[in-house]
Amino acid sequence: MSSIACCLHLRPRSCRAVLMCCWMLWTQMSSGIVLYDTDSPAANTTVPTGFYQDSGWAYQGRYGSFLGTMIGEQYFITAQHFGLQGGTFVSGAEFNGTADITYTIDASANGGQGFWDIAGTDLRVFKIQESFSSWAPLYTGTDEVGKSLVVFGRGAPRGAEVTLGADLHGWYTGSSDGVARWGANEVSSIIGTGLGDMLTAQFNAVSGQNEATLSTGDSGGGVFIKVGSQWHLAGINYGVDGLFDTNSTPGDFSEFEAALFDKGGFYEGSDGAGWTFNTDTGVDKPTRFYASRISSSLTEIQATMTPVPEPSGLLMLALAGVAGLRRRSRW
Repeated sequence: MSSIACCLHLRPRSCRAVLMCCWMLWTQMSSGIVLYDTDSPAANTTVPTGFYQDSGWAYQGRYGSFLGTMIGEQYFITAQHFGLQGGTFVSGAEFNGTADITYTIDASANGGQGFWDIAGTDLRVFKIQESFSSWAPLYTGTDEVGKSLVVFGRGAPRGAEVTLGADLHGWYTGSSDGVARWGANEVSSIIGTGLGDMLTAQFNAVSGQNEATLSTGDSGGGVFIKVGSQWHLAGINYGVDGLFDTNSTPGDFSEFEAALFDKGGFYEGSDGAGWTFNTDTGVDKPTRFYASRISSSLTEIQATMTPVPEPSGLLMLALAGVAGLRRRSRW
């Protein structure tokens, strides 16, 4: 079970867990898509098909080392916690099927800040100078729990096996390769945190369903839910459960990052914040990943994309109103 707390600092090795304050004590910032079915680095690196066709792959783009999602003619959304990643957003050939298209972020947006942070969340919206040809619709409902999802990331495939005795419990986090991947899961809950509402999804031991969780480099990628025949952006990747260890001894540097479908038998937490033991009952205790919920911040997100009239335009509107009143007053 993750815990809400205010974290200020951990040593660099575990800084992934504490880039943001006042949120999940044992939640690491997400890094690459890990699949239960396979350790192949080539798996799920091309456009999804079948049930997952048009599920948001085309709306992803590269923002530095991470991903963002196009949500308006001149806007994309991503995560705050990994910081600024340069002045461009790239619709890669892997996403649009043709060639890399580079867009320039409008540094003058929002009074020269260049972006909008959605208050109380990990969400950040950027404006570009050019225009996208298409963009993702936003999820407006409040019924995400139980719905299938598709998630996108740009991190690492799974690494070596994590075992207790002869039992497989998951896989260590591999080395990030920057390759975009996708996976599937189901929204298991919505939780309130110091960074707003989060969608959660469990990493379960199920085969043949593209079951996935997050790993290093996946932050900022989109989570999509299907509404009728169309997929809508419902979340932006934030983090995963961890760190883990086989003991609670501080300073032994034995903690590790992993995608575990069963964390039973392992300690969870950190040397700085303390460790909690997950009893191994023989029943899987899956880890979860977390994504900032779009629908909870819908009004604020849409407000960043609403054009504000220039001063001259406001003057004309005011004059038009006065003229209208004068015309009415004559009658």
